[in-house]
Amino acid sequence: MNDYEKTIEVLQNRVRALELLIQPVGAAEPKKWSPVGGTWHIDTNGIFRNSISTKNCREFGTERPTQQQAERAAVEMRRFNRLLALRDELCGDDVVDWSDASSFKYTIEFIVDEDRWSIDVTRIYQKIAVYFTTKSDAERACDMLNSGEVEL
Repeated sequence: MNDYEKTIEVLQNRVRALELLIQPVGAAEPKKWSPVGGTWHIDTNGIFRNSISTKNCREFGTERPTQQQAERAAVEMRRFNRLLALRDELCGDDVVDWSDASSFKYTIEFIVDEDRWSIDVTRIYQKIAVYFTTKSDAERACDMLNSGEVEL
């Protein structure tokens, strides 16, 4: 290796070192979070039981480390799943179009101090919630919940 080749190699190494220094913050791929899981499983019927942790249940989010967490999660999962089922019954195969920022999207919320269900409307903010494709479907869901016809 001649002097020029050595100089080029040294310069290339310096360039690589400098490139590492100027990497934008957060450019590295973050480590993906995965639920911690546990030995308390919430079954598909909402019953929780103590058994061995499994990768599939843990990653799906149906395991908890304690019985108290499993009990609380089972109640919340039932409510969310029943609300999804109500939406699917009312909306059929219709899907909310999030690519259209000008169209309204409808979800429902429980107003605690008024003890009633009401519609919430958005166009661009997507929460972890059940969205109805039309205002009339969301109104129907509120009516069914407020009358006691549907219990979550």
